Amino acid sequence: MNDKFFQLPAQKQKRILNAAYKAFAQSTYKKASMSLIAYESDVSKSLLFYYFKNKQDLYLYLWTQVIEMTRKTIQAYKTLETDDFFEMLRRM
Repeated sequence: MNDKFFQLPAQKQKRILNAAYKAFAQSTYKKASMSLIAYESDVSKSLLFYYFKNKQDLYLYLWTQVIEMTRKTIQAYKTLETDDFFEMLRRM
């Protein structure tokens, strides 16, 4: 991943990431299209490849973001502070 991505305005970053989440959610990794992600985020395909060297790089970035969001949610709701499975579910 190119650090230039983080220099983009927050709104543009959000558009790119949302388009990528959508593409990977609606089809398999193999069928997810960088062209569609570029189109839906209103950036050129070449610019998308400038920010993320390939589809795997983008996918792994999204994966780490989801892991971090999940970790923060588990901490915020103190999900693991109980041994009761149903209480864990309720907290989540």
